[in-house]
Amino acid sequence: MMLRQVVVGSLLAVVSMGSVADTLWLDNGDRVSGKVEFLDAGKLVLRTEYAGTVSVDIARVRTFTSEEPVLVRLKNGNEYTVQLAEAEAPGEVMLRVPNRRPVATQISSIQRLLVPRPVVHDMVWEGDITAELDLKDTSGNEKREIDIDLASSLQHGRWRHDVALDYDRDYTDDVETSHTLDASYDLNRFLTDQWFWSSRLRYKRDHLEELARQRQFGTGPGYQWWNNALGRFETSVLASRWWTEQRDGTRDKYDALGLQWDYRRYLFGKRFELFHNAETQLPDDPSVRYLMDAELGLRYRLTSWASLSIKGEWDYLNTTDDTGYHDTTYTLGLGVGW
Repeated sequence: MMLRQVVVGSLLAVVSMGSVADTLWLDNGDRVSGKVEFLDAGKLVLRTEYAGTVSVDIARVRTFTSEEPVLVRLKNGNEYTVQLAEAEAPGEVMLRVPNRRPVATQISSIQRLLVPRPVVHDMVWEGDITAELDLKDTSGNEKREIDIDLASSLQHGRWRHDVALDYDRDYTDDVETSHTLDASYDLNRFLTDQWFWSSRLRYKRDHLEELARQRQFGTGPGYQWWNNALGRFETSVLASRWWTEQRDGTRDKYDALGLQWDYRRYLFGKRFELFHNAETQLPDDPSVRYLMDAELGLRYRLTSWASLSIKGEWDYLNTTDDTGYHDTTYTLGLGVGW
């Protein structure tokens, strides 16, 4: 869809946006109303009620406003918390710094603009589900791979509930080679805007391998390094108790110290999302040095709700004997986000 068509369509919904809205003027005289999310890498991103998220090249922006304070970082390194007002000169915006006169600033001199995220008082639910189906014929072997991933986060006040589900089933020449279910639930309580306390429940079921079942309960502190419109990064340390069951019925339990992290970063006006998460476990088993599950991927937003993603997964088990393993999986999938 051409930019002009998006803008013309937006004019029909300006009235429904109400009086509290940010406004963007383009160099052709058109106007868009919505909510400024961020400016980064030469793109200004607005969230609208009528067209979802709209990304505009700042070279096309004449001026714009913000009803709420924003964090502005200029290319010279200066940072301000300001409100933005319309400027008369094309390509400029007025920075309203507290206790100072408004200053006209070139939009092209703004390196980054972010809207601060306050503590959530209303309930916010977000997540995505991705289905990956891989059919291939390699060296005469027909392979089918089915992978369904679900990740969801529900936040209210200083509480956050994270749910993750990974279902994987693979066949080679109609012979089942993998059949696993991995589900987890994290309850996080934010003590400050950065520090939180995390508790985790996890269950893993493998229908083929010798290690048939694993259950985990862990708890420990975490720190959110940043969380804004461009993404988030957080780490946590968990002291966990694991219960395992072998296929022959043998049961065991052990303690472990784990480090986990979650990194997400939007690129090119939120069109791409880079995501990476991992968990490393140090068990009190002398035969096991460490375990690690890691994931790295790139998600491309086809629309405001549909995406295409490519992902790599690595599973490590480092032991003092020959029972360790190193599995690598690459998948391509279609997803739905909300």
